[in-house]
Amino acid sequence: MFKPGGRLHARASLYSERVSERPDHLTLSAHRDSVMARMFDAFDWASHPFGTPDKWPPQLRGAFTLLIDAAFPAAMWLGPELNLFYNDAYVPVLGPRHPDAFGRPGREIWGELWPVIGPQFAQVVKTRRGMSIENQRLIMTRHGYDEETFWDYTFSPLTDAQGNVAGVLNQASDVSEREFQARNHRGIIALDNALIAADDADTILATALRTIGETLDADRAGYGEIDASGKALDVLHCWARGDLPAVGGRHAVGQFGITEDLAAGRTVVIDDPRLDPRTSGPDVMALIEQGGIGAGVLVPVIERGRYAAEVFIHSAKSRAWRPHDVDFAETATQRLHHALVRARAENRLRDSEERYRLIFEQANDIIFTADLDQVITDANAAGARALGIPREEIIGRNIADFVNATDHAQTTAMLRQKIEQGGHTRHEVGVIRPDGRQVRWENDSTLVVDRDGFPMGLLSISRDVTEQRAFEERRELLIHELNHRVKNTLSLVQALAHQSFRGREESTVFAARLRALAGAHDLLTQEHWEGVSMAEVARGAVQAFPAGRVVIEGGPGLALQPKQAIAITMALHELATNATKYGALSNDSGRVALAWTAKHGRFRLCWDETGGPPVKVPDHNGFGLRMIERALASDLSGSVTMQFEESGLSCTIDAPLPDGGR
Repeated sequence: MFKPGGRLHARASLYSERVSERPDHLTLSAHRDSVMARMFDAFDWASHPFGTPDKWPPQLRGAFTLLIDAAFPAAMWLGPELNLFYNDAYVPVLGPRHPDAFGRPGREIWGELWPVIGPQFAQVVKTRRGMSIENQRLIMTRHGYDEETFWDYTFSPLTDAQGNVAGVLNQASDVSEREFQARNHRGIIALDNALIAADDADTILATALRTIGETLDADRAGYGEIDASGKALDVLHCWARGDLPAVGGRHAVGQFGITEDLAAGRTVVIDDPRLDPRTSGPDVMALIEQGGIGAGVLVPVIERGRYAAEVFIHSAKSRAWRPHDVDFAETATQRLHHALVRARAENRLRDSEERYRLIFEQANDIIFTADLDQVITDANAAGARALGIPREEIIGRNIADFVNATDHAQTTAMLRQKIEQGGHTRHEVGVIRPDGRQVRWENDSTLVVDRDGFPMGLLSISRDVTEQRAFEERRELLIHELNHRVKNTLSLVQALAHQSFRGREESTVFAARLRALAGAHDLLTQEHWEGVSMAEVARGAVQAFPAGRVVIEGGPGLALQPKQAIAITMALHELATNATKYGALSNDSGRVALAWTAKHGRFRLCWDETGGPPVKVPDHNGFGLRMIERALASDLSGSVTMQFEESGLSCTIDAPLPDGGR
């Protein structure tokens, strides 16, 4: 137990007394360059229960010598009130409390720590056994605000000659930086583990901001992004605890007066906004007080040279942000931003892949992918239905398994062409289904390349054209069969006419008309009865006449429907027959000019004869001219103008353009 005695009085002013006038003192300053040694020598030990140092037991005198000599923070707590004496290295521990703390009761000096260290002192005194404390968390108030610290220290009992505990020797080491670095390390590991598991922006923000806030013992942490205009900060998420509310929404950039630092990529650290010249103005302070901000750290995020986002960390009270706090905030912000970028990119990729998969699966076209060895790597549902086997049985098989040797050589040649020349190829290929059925596919194949442009595989989109090709073959057969039967019918009609007509001339004219009609049918058959051009009709109608006598001057390209083509063919035949008998083709010098024009949705076909015998207006129109007028009016919905000039016949056919001119 402590030896009872009078109250200890210690004043820093005693430091100025002359040691030489105190012969009863244990003089330490005479041989040591120590401020605390001189303060020790100047202390009024006569008023202390221990008396003057020359009467102390050797243990106590040795402890004082050890205390003064120690290079690390050390202190002695003496007497019933545990009055504090310390060495030079202990001065930074006290901060502004030095030098008034020298010799004063410990409870008065470290009132905020006494709930922790008081019971530890009591245990040492009671048990007379020392103790060693590691990583003790102590909240110290040394500079006007609470400061979290961590300490390794020992308490050793000091005994007098009778064996009573006269005091406690305390050796201490500030391990705050070690603990803070370890805490930062644990925080970063926890953050990384959490971010790896997070796959969306909301989870990443919630996890990261909570970890940042708790690791730094802050009251609020948030993340915001600068909008495209650079004038607004959109807070996407905010973590808060205690009485400090979370913030969100849109806020004006620059309202706190620190945008220039953030835009330059510099972290802003504010221990006390009232004392910081950047924030101490009345307008800014009003906003800070409204937000309940006692201290803050703002870490900018720079993207492509632009201030794009920030993490803000707030404390409700003023505090000193240490370098390790700032390091952690910057590292965590970087991790948070990278995780956001990754998650957003992965979400975009998933969305893209989902859209691709939906298109791939729901497309009616047959879609396959294959590698450069033509091994199938994927197939859509339409492809599986087209082959009649499950998708799983298609993947991994070579294209050669589904085509014959000739077609496989063709697909291989097409692949080589795409690799050498790029682009895509289109061709038709015969496919052999596993059930033995043979089908035809029209295939459009594209080379798939990586980001560097190197070939990776093939994308093939096909359509089953088996029924279409079969239909086309049947149609071709029917057209040829119809044409054959029409010719047989015309031959039969011609034979009947030959037997029936009394005169040879009538039979010859009729046969010529049948031949013209047959020629028109042949021309239409060649085009599968899908229409024929005006130029082809004109050439076919005059091909039997001597070269150079009928000049086709031509005109714009016009596609005639079958009914129109036959009508114009017959009209030109009658005109040519009439010109041969009575007009420009009845002598050796006459000529015929054939031309057509198209305008305003109509076309005009002009037959102009020159150089023949003088022309007279006939007393009546023969069968040929009547057929021209009536047939064209019916089949072309047009009109015919016949002008019998002395220089030659001129015939103009005016009718709507086929298909309205399309």
